[in-house]
Amino acid sequence: MAGTSEEQPHRPTRAELDAAFRFYERVTCDLVAIFERHGLILFVNPIAERLLGSTPADCIGQQLFDFIHADDRGAARAAFEAWAQAHGENSFRVETRVVARDGTTRRLDWTVVPHRNESGAASCFISHARDVTPQAESAERLARSEVRQRSLLYGLLDPVVTIDARGKVVEASGAMEAIFGWRPEELLGHNIRVLMVEPYAAEHDGYLEHYRRTGHTAILGRTRQFDVRRKDGSVFCCELSVSRVDVPGEPEPLFVGSFRDVSARVRAEQALAESEARMRAIFDQELQFVGLLSIDGLLLEVNESALRGIGAKREEVIGKPFADTHWWSSPPEGAARVRAAVRAAATGELVRFEVGYVDRDGRQRWIDFSLKPVRDVLGAVQFLLPEGRDITRIKEVHARELAMNDALAQIGESASLLAHEIKNPLTAVNLALRAVADRLGEDQKSVLEDLASRLAKLERTMRRTLSFTRPLRLERERCDVRGLLEDVVRTLQPELTAARVALELKIPPGLPPLFADRHLLEEVLLNLVNNAREVLENGGHILVTAKRDGRTHLRLSIADDGAGIAPSVRADLFKPFVTSKKAGTGLGLAIARKIVLEHGGEIGVEDGTLGGACFWIRLPCADGRYSEVRRRDAANA
Repeated sequence: MAGTSEEQPHRPTRAELDAAFRFYERVTCDLVAIFERHGLILFVNPIAERLLGSTPADCIGQQLFDFIHADDRGAARAAFEAWAQAHGENSFRVETRVVARDGTTRRLDWTVVPHRNESGAASCFISHARDVTPQAESAERLARSEVRQRSLLYGLLDPVVTIDARGKVVEASGAMEAIFGWRPEELLGHNIRVLMVEPYAAEHDGYLEHYRRTGHTAILGRTRQFDVRRKDGSVFCCELSVSRVDVPGEPEPLFVGSFRDVSARVRAEQALAESEARMRAIFDQELQFVGLLSIDGLLLEVNESALRGIGAKREEVIGKPFADTHWWSSPPEGAARVRAAVRAAATGELVRFEVGYVDRDGRQRWIDFSLKPVRDVLGAVQFLLPEGRDITRIKEVHARELAMNDALAQIGESASLLAHEIKNPLTAVNLALRAVADRLGEDQKSVLEDLASRLAKLERTMRRTLSFTRPLRLERERCDVRGLLEDVVRTLQPELTAARVALELKIPPGLPPLFADRHLLEEVLLNLVNNAREVLENGGHILVTAKRDGRTHLRLSIADDGAGIAPSVRADLFKPFVTSKKAGTGLGLAIARKIVLEHGGEIGVEDGTLGGACFWIRLPCADGRYSEVRRRDAANA
């Protein structure tokens, strides 16, 4: 505009500047202090009362460094002195803690500049301190939080890895070294693929790119089982759980993966599965019926043999009350009997009984059934174990044996009566024939003698038959084995000498006695030794031995060096009326077998060490059996 001139800017006067400074130093929240070279306070603004706990008047003349925390004081003074000696061309900045007179601690961020006089020398120092206590406490809390988080991360037993959206490792826990062989700091910056096996390693970056593009993934929020790779290249099995973490202010999320080494568990599960498969195979192939019940009688498991017995499928019976299954549908009282057995077994009692049922083909079957309580480590009944053994054939054989024994008993009784009726007439006829033979000529006499001899043999046979059919009544006593055998040899010594047969007796010392009927046992031994003598027609050798057979039995044997006995003959050798002798009745060995069996022993024949036959007897010795045998004999009597 014409006639005007450009307006000049107003320059504040010195008084105005002083007023502005006084206004600033009154209203600012920062501490303003002026101090001389050695720290003596020359001026402070009113905020000193809040930050230092003293009025400005009280502060003047005090050492500024005295207000600094003792732990920070030395370092702050040394830094200031070093700066001042370097002529303090630039501002000096330091952060310290200050302690008010009431003990309150705050953290101040100091900025110090020199005020120089006209000659350029620093006449004093002006400091400006900002209260940064809230920021410092926040930083300290953050630092402590980071330390705690890192401590927790390093304290985890399972390895934990954090990756970014491109798969780069940004954090790893301390357990990585123990499990994977990677030190945490060594793993940082690597792609997570270094822990993966193929094909996952090659495909992982593609998974991440697909997730960034579509937001779809199959692994987040789930636990899956993978094979992973250690630093040394070895592979093991682990469970991996992955979660997403959205960091405030960050454009992309992080992903946290937690690994758990389950290789030992997997091996144990595989071993358990194999063991269960083996047990299931054994369980199902078991011929007897086996199952498992809860203590209230519900069927938990059953094997294939039991299912085949009633033609049922597993799903038809599992979970049902055992008493209501088809096994107990016949007879009608079977179910009630099983319920009572379950109640008894649940209290710890072993229950066992025989029961019949009709199988799927309509045949009558018999089962020896038992119900056994299965206890836990504390002794409480946890399960019930039902077992069934098919005894149908045993029942049938037993029934046939009973019928046969009844028939044999009737035959034996009839034979005994018949033998008794025939014996006396035979004896009379034999005597009459001999009386007549004395009055006849030689030719007629020889015929009658032969007839008398045949009748005598028939009488002996009848007598032996009577002896065989009569039941034995054992009169047991302690028998010294050596004395028994020596008596047998002494009795037969004349016949042995006449037959030119040498008999050798081998009896070790210290043999326990037998608990037996001495006379009957002597009869058996006389028969066996005499049989051996008769085999040796032209002389020979007989060896009689006695020795222990295990802890509870003795073995007596009679061996000869004769021609032996053919294996085809041995099977029938102990049957009645079977003999290889010209004048034998065929009852001697049968009676010997009967006597030995009544003593609870065994008898047999085998090839002997002398080249001929060897008859042996195995009998229980008296050690530990004396009272038991006496009780049994008393019960039988």
